Amino acid sequence: MLKKFKALFPKPPFKSAGYSSQSYPDHAEWLVREVTNEDIKALLAVERKVYHGKLPWTKSAFLTELISPLPHLYLCVENETLIAFGGCRIIGNDAHITNIAVDPDFQGVGIGTFLLQELESFAHKHGCVTMSLEVRLSNRDAQRLYRKLGYVSRAIKTAYYDQTNEDALDMVKYIE
Repeated sequence: MLKKFKALFPKPPFKSAGYSSQSYPDHAEWLVREVTNEDIKALLAVERKVYHGKLPWTKSAFLTELISPLPHLYLCVENETLIAFGGCRIIGNDAHITNIAVDPDFQGVGIGTFLLQELESFAHKHGCVTMSLEVRLSNRDAQRLYRKLGYVSRAIKTAYYDQTNEDALDMVKYIE
């Protein structure tokens, strides 16, 4: 009975007691862990900074993600300060990146790469063969990062983003 109960709550894919950490020169240690309800206020604050006061994801959107059967929404902290978050949803053998954001004060130092690698580890553990995402056509920095990590363009989705009607670039990465 206990085995069946435990099977309902799979362990997260991270190393070292359920968490992953990485140290970079000139930076404190970054720690990745699952998001909890208590983190949502901080997620929204990062989102406001990234999207210049706008909230593409609302509190209810984050809460909906948290009730998924598989843990798939993670945050990255440095010195107990939330600096980034990301998530994916498994659909068949694809892990679709649903959201990823890095606090502008911490961009360009490898946090996005670190978080995407953690999501890829999660996807691989759950049998995914691809990872997919959409990125704004205007977000050249993110596109460069995704290409550097092995993502390739598939298509352009016209007027994909609700608030601005901006087009999105659909990208995919084949994982081993």
